[in-house]
Amino acid sequence: MSIAAYRQAAENTRALSGPVDERCTVEDFTIPTREGSVAARRYHPPAAGSPPLPGVVYLHGGGFVRGSLDTHDRLCREVCVQGGLVVVSVAYRLAPEHPYPAARNDAADAFSWVSEHADGLGIDIDSLAVAGDSSGGALAAGIALASRAGGPPVKAQGLLCPALDATMSSDSVERYTDGPFLTRAALEWSYGLYIPDAGDRRSSLASPLLTQDLTGAPPAVILSAEVDPVADDARRYGERLAAAGIEVRSHEYKGMPHSFPLLAGVLDDGGHAITVFARGLSDLLR
Repeated sequence: MSIAAYRQAAENTRALSGPVDERCTVEDFTIPTREGSVAARRYHPPAAGSPPLPGVVYLHGGGFVRGSLDTHDRLCREVCVQGGLVVVSVAYRLAPEHPYPAARNDAADAFSWVSEHADGLGIDIDSLAVAGDSSGGALAAGIALASRAGGPPVKAQGLLCPALDATMSSDSVERYTDGPFLTRAALEWSYGLYIPDAGDRRSSLASPLLTQDLTGAPPAVILSAEVDPVADDARRYGERLAAAGIEVRSHEYKGMPHSFPLLAGVLDDGGHAITVFARGLSDLLR
């Protein structure tokens, strides 16, 4: 499959995401970064009270190769409305045109910019989370862990079916090598396009799961799928956070495939997971 066809396939799945919640206010804008700018979309919940409100910077999934503001529009709307949260979705640069660390740099720069402009966005700077699914989950976890070294404060991290180990050392990669939805071959192909250097993949910057010390990390909401090559990434990360004394709210959805929340229009568990995710982040931020 060509890169263009692979990306179009992700856009086509929007038909399976379910009805769009029109109650939130939506605004498109751009965020300056160290290497240019990225597109972003702000969601403000209806009747949520006076600003500022808790906020979430959301980083979409897609194996670092595909995904957009539109593919995750329905999910971000639901997180906004159900959590009563201001959501800022970020369209970071994609591989192979922009290999590692482009996506990571864009995500970090966007989070810093949102932190610096929280007042203008109606966000409480002391109640700002970072979240993402799949590859976006890796970016989100990376930002959350980096915040311990004096970066912009991260009050919580939210991860949906996160892919947290670019070396693919989790046992679930072998258990579910044929998917469905995500296969080992597709996972390896995506990592190869984004992080072609095997040495870079072993870095904690690319693989948050390989971070040796998780002490002081922000509390987390981690939802994962059972039938998923990266299922154990989520489990291992959650267990290590808990062992470090970090509050973790986690749940693995039995029988579900990778990125099932994006299929909420046809999978009841997808809609349930989004609700749990939104409310879990809201609880941690409030």
